Amino acid sequence: MVNFLEFPVKHVEANVIFSRDGRVTAYYAIAGFNYDFLAEEDKTTPFINQLQHYQSQGQDVHHFSLPRSSNIHHITEETIALMEMKNKNYDYPLFEMGKNYIQQQTEALVQEDKASEKREYHNYIGIQLNKSKNKYPTGNRGTQWFGGLKAFIEGLNSPINQAIGLESNDILQSEIDAYLQQAKEMGSKLKRAFTANRRKQMGDAVRSLELEETLYLVESMYSATTNFKDVTPRSGYYPADKIEILLDGEKREAVRPHPEGYVALQDTYIDEINPQTLKLLRNDFGATSTLYVRCFVLTNFKHDEHEFPDNEWIYKLQKNLVFPFLYSGRMHHKHNTRVLKDLSNKKLEFDDQRDQAHKAGVNLDLSTARKEKGVIQLEDYFEKTGYPSYACSFIFRLQATSLEELDNRAEKFQEETRKYGLEVHAPFGEQPNLFMEMIPGATQHYQDYHLETDPRMLSGMMYGASSGLGDNRGFYIGDTMQEKPVYIYPELASKAFGGMATMVNSISMLVAGATGFGKSVLMNLILYLCILTGGRGLVLDPKNDRKGWVKGLPFISKKYVKVWELNGSDAFKGILDPFRTAADKETGRSVATNIFSYLANVEIGSSKYNFLAEAFSHAAKQPSPCVGDAITYLHELYEFNSKASVEDLTMPADVVTDLYKLIKTLNTFMNEPYVKLLVGNATDSQQSLAQDVPLQVISFENLTLPKSEKSPKDYSIHEKISTAILISITAFSHQFMMSGERTQLKVIVSDEADTIDKHDTGRDLNNTIVRRGRYFTTSLIKGAQNATDHGNDVANMGMKFCFALTKTEEAKEMLDYFDLPQTEENINRLKTLEQGTCLFQDIYGRTDVLRVNTVFHQVLDAFDTSTSTEEERKFEKEKKKILI
Repeated sequence: MVNFLEFPVKHVEANVIFSRDGRVTAYYAIAGFNYDFLAEEDKTTPFINQLQHYQSQGQDVHHFSLPRSSNIHHITEETIALMEMKNKNYDYPLFEMGKNYIQQQTEALVQEDKASEKREYHNYIGIQLNKSKNKYPTGNRGTQWFGGLKAFIEGLNSPINQAIGLESNDILQSEIDAYLQQAKEMGSKLKRAFTANRRKQMGDAVRSLELEETLYLVESMYSATTNFKDVTPRSGYYPADKIEILLDGEKREAVRPHPEGYVALQDTYIDEINPQTLKLLRNDFGATSTLYVRCFVLTNFKHDEHEFPDNEWIYKLQKNLVFPFLYSGRMHHKHNTRVLKDLSNKKLEFDDQRDQAHKAGVNLDLSTARKEKGVIQLEDYFEKTGYPSYACSFIFRLQATSLEELDNRAEKFQEETRKYGLEVHAPFGEQPNLFMEMIPGATQHYQDYHLETDPRMLSGMMYGASSGLGDNRGFYIGDTMQEKPVYIYPELASKAFGGMATMVNSISMLVAGATGFGKSVLMNLILYLCILTGGRGLVLDPKNDRKGWVKGLPFISKKYVKVWELNGSDAFKGILDPFRTAADKETGRSVATNIFSYLANVEIGSSKYNFLAEAFSHAAKQPSPCVGDAITYLHELYEFNSKASVEDLTMPADVVTDLYKLIKTLNTFMNEPYVKLLVGNATDSQQSLAQDVPLQVISFENLTLPKSEKSPKDYSIHEKISTAILISITAFSHQFMMSGERTQLKVIVSDEADTIDKHDTGRDLNNTIVRRGRYFTTSLIKGAQNATDHGNDVANMGMKFCFALTKTEEAKEMLDYFDLPQTEENINRLKTLEQGTCLFQDIYGRTDVLRVNTVFHQVLDAFDTSTSTEEERKFEKEKKKILI
C-alpha cells in the first residue's frame, strides 16, 4: 500500500470542518440554476452575482463537485407520508395500491441507480473561515475574525490552552460556536452569488450541509465504486466526546475528537499501480469493489478579457462528457495590494535582468521582453479594477472499473478539455498527493503548476449551473439528459407554502408536440400517478385512444375505472342529461334550457323559450329530475290545450301554435341517435357519470364539432348536436372540479384540446378550469399538437411540456410561450427532440430537456396508442436481430 499524507480532518461539526493544520472550512450545497436556455442578457445575472462575490470576499475557496444520485429513498418517504395524510383526510380507495406502486418504482430506480454511473453533479463550495490560515493572509493577524467576532481564542496550542489541560486536538465549544455563527453569516452571502434569477429559484440557492452530509463528502473520496454505492450516510455519527474543563474557576465546555472515528471513513485499500494510476479496493456489503483512479491537474487555460460568455468550461465539461468525473478547485485569495506588490517585485526582477544584459552588452531576449510587457499590462489591469487575484489548483478525478476503460476515458477527457482551451496533465508520481488534496478540509499539496487568475475567470466558469428541474418531491416522471431524476408535485403551486417562490401559481399543464413523439404517454403518466397518489381523474378523449382502460391499468383494478364510449346506443341513454352532469338541480335547469333553446334555435323572450324555461323548471322540482320530464311536460301541456275548448284554453291560440312548432322541432332532433345521450328518464336503469370513481374516461370520437370560424347559423344538425353534447360534458367537468374535498387533487385531461377549443363552449370549459382550478385543486392537462392550438391559455398555465415540433414557426411560437429566446439553437432543439424527450419548464421557470420514463413496461404498454400488435412488435424485433 502506498504511503499517504496524514488524513487532514481533525473534527467535523455540522457543515464546518476543523483541519489538523488549523484551517476551518464551512461547506455548502449549491442548489444550482438553469443556464442553457437563457438569453445572453439573462446569462449576465449569475456572472455578475459571482463576480461581485469573488471580488469582495476575502477567504480561500474550495469548489467540490460530486457526480451522484438524488436521494430517491428520502423523496419516496416524503411522498408516502403525504399519501398517508391524504388517506386520513378524504376518500382514497387506491391508497394501498398507490403505496405499493411507489415502493416498487423506488426499488426499480434504486437498482438502476446502483447498476449505472450518474452524471447528475452535486456542486458544493467550501469557505475557509480562519483567515489567519489563508495561503496569502493580509492585515493584522489579531483582527482576522469575520462578522465582528473579535473575542476569539487564537489556537489550541497556545500557552493558555495548554495551561488549562486541554489536549492538542480538543476544541473549546465557544470556538466551535463562533465558527458556526460565521458559517451561518457566510451562507447568507453565498445565496446571492449562486442565483441566476430569484423568481426562478426553488428554495435557497445555497444551504449549509448537515453533519452526515459533510461526513459523506469526505468518505465518498474513498469509495471504490463509480456511483459511490459502497458509501452510505452515517446518521447519528459523531466521533467526539463532549467534555468540561475549568478555566479561571469557571466550567467551560469543549469537544474531544476521536481520531479512530475518522479512520472508519478511510476504510479503503489504496495501491499506486503505476505512476499515473491508483487502485482502490473497498468492502461493498460483503463483496470487494475495485476502482481505478487517475487525477489530472489543469496546467494552462485560455485567458483574456473576454471571460464571459462562452467560456463556461466547468459547466460544459459536466454537461458534455459522457462519463462522470470528480472536480476539486482550490482558489487562494490574494488581496489587491498583495497582487500589486508581487507584480512590482516582478518588474524589479526584469529591471535587474535588463541591467545585467546591458552590462553584458547584449539585448534582452524577446521571451523575457514579452513577459515584462505582460506584467506591465497586468499591473495596469489590477490597478484599474481593484480586483484581488486567486492562486488556483484545479484537479479532475477520472475513475473506471478497469484500467483499459480508465485509459479510454483519460484520452477522451483530454480531447474534450482541449476544445475549451484547457491543458490538463496527470503528473507522474503525484497521484497520492492529488488524491488527498481533493478531500474536503485538505490543503494544496502539489505546487508545480501555479495558476493565478482574477474573479472574472472564476465567475465565467459558471460553477453551480446545473440541470435542476421539477419539484424534487412527489412522483417520478423521467430524467434530464444528465440523468438527474425529475419529480413533480402537481398541486404544489396551489399550496402557497412559506419560503417557496414560484414563477406561476397555476397547477394546470400544457403539453404540445407532433403526433408520435410521446405527448399522450406523458399526459397519461401524469394522470395515472396523480390518481395513484391520492387524486381523481377525468379524461376527455376525442380519439377514443383509451378504450382499453376499461380492463383496468397496472396497480388500478377495473372497478376503479369507468370508460364511457359515447355513441347513439340505448346503453348510454341519458348519461349526459344536464340534470345528471351538472353540480345541482338549478345548474342542471339552466344548462338544459341553454342546450335545448340552442338546438331548437329559439331566442330569449320568445314564447318558445318561455315554454322551455317553464318545462325545465317543472323538471327541476321532481324527485329525480331529468330532461325527459321536461319533454313530457311540454307534450302534456300541448295535449291539454289542443283539446280544450276556447273558454278552457290557458294560453292564446297563436301561443299554442308556437308550442306545437317547438315540439315538432324537438322531435326532429329526438330522431338523431346522439340526442339520446342528453335525454334521461326517471325510469332509466343505466349508470350515470359518477363523482366517486377515481378514474373516468369520456370518449366522443364520432362527434362532429364545428370549426370556430363557422357561423352558428350555418351549423348542420350533427354539428349542433355535437355542440350540445359538449355543453353537457362541460357542465360535468365543472361539477367534477367542484365536487368532493376542495383540497383533493382533481385532474382533467383534455386530449387534442384544439378539437374542444374550436367551439366557444369547449374553450369556455378549458378557460374556466385553468382560471379556477387553483382554488378547487384541479389541474387541466391540455394537450394539442401545435403551439398555436393553445391560444390565450398559455399565460395561465403552470408546467409546460413540448415534444418535437415540425414547423419553424410553431417552434418560435412555443419558445415565446416558454419565454425563451428564439435563437437558431433553441429552434433546432425543439425540432430535433427525440421520441420520448421533451422541453420541460417547471413552476419555477427553469427549462431543460426531459426524457420521459414510465419505469415499468406494463405501464408503457397500457398507454400505447400505436396500431401495432404484440405479435407484430415481436416479429419486428426478431427481424432486426437477423439483419444484425
